[in-house]
Amino acid sequence: MPTKQRPLSPHIQVYRPQITSAMSICHRISGVALAIGTLLLTYWLVAAAAGPEAYAGAQSLLGGFFGKLILFGFTAALFYHLCNGIRHLM
Repeated sequence: MPTKQRPLSPHIQVYRPQITSAMSICHRISGVALAIGTLLLTYWLVAAAAGPEAYAGAQSLLGGFFGKLILFGFTAALFYHLCNGIRHLM
């Protein structure tokens, strides 16, 4: 009886996508987004400490539509990362 040619170790072709694997990938992506967003918020705080001219430049960058969109994405990533971490602890 001929045997099937199977991979010697578990491979990505063997497994079906699962919700837990998708949530793990999204958790990692949100962690990277939080790291980048923290750098952006650090820039804003340093500009506030540097003086009114630097703060005005940072505020014009973050106060516009694109800046508010980035801050909304940062908040969404923070909320998702927090909830997923609590889910993991449970």
